[in-house]
Amino acid sequence: MLFNLVISIVAIAQCDVFAFSSPNHRHPVHRRPYATAPMLSLSHSDSCMHLLHSEHPSTPTANQNTSQMWELGLLIDSNPKLPLEYTTRCINQVVGISDADSLEVVTQAFRHGIALIEELPFDIAVSYKTELERRGISCEMVPAEDVEGEEAAPRTSLEDSSDLWELGLLRNAQYSRERTSRCLCQVVGISESDAFEATSQAYRLGVALIDEFHSEHVEYFAAELTRLGIAVCVVPADDE
Repeated sequence: MLFNLVISIVAIAQCDVFAFSSPNHRHPVHRRPYATAPMLSLSHSDSCMHLLHSEHPSTPTANQNTSQMWELGLLIDSNPKLPLEYTTRCINQVVGISDADSLEVVTQAFRHGIALIEELPFDIAVSYKTELERRGISCEMVPAEDVEGEEAAPRTSLEDSSDLWELGLLRNAQYSRERTSRCLCQVVGISESDAFEATSQAYRLGVALIDEFHSEHVEYFAAELTRLGIAVCVVPADDE
């Protein structure tokens, strides 16, 4: 009898142990990492993808500005700090256009404040603009499509069938004849005797012919002499 009672007590105790160590109590502990891990991974992945898309958009508009052509323009104010000859030389060296085209661009920019240098791909336009600005020359870039359909401005404001223009010297008592003659020699390149003769005639008669030039050259000479304070005028060579 006593033996049966002991056996019963031992059996009941073993059943309680099995109940407390049942797998049903372990399932929540083991399931929790596996249930939440995919959710955390998905959330992190979505955040990364959102960050990548925001920093590196893959839409076609992202590369639109770099794939189109851009216009590189020259800016010159009414009182330029740099000599026009220096600006002309820099454009010729950096952009690679001809001397005549460089001179025409500089002259037009001096007269109108801005002039088109060249239409270029984006990366090339940026490199040219950076180099010109490093040399002290102001430039601007605009997409070429912004001006499509607009009437193109004339490359030069002096257009004539003969393409020859007379550069005249006007009397200006503010400067001496010696200084005026020296400026004519340096800018236009005429001899000292011709420069002094033109200066003397201008002081006597009020105006004197310096020489005849093609449009791109006469514009440059007129702009440079005006910058130096020398009063000049330009008229077509066939208007006599």
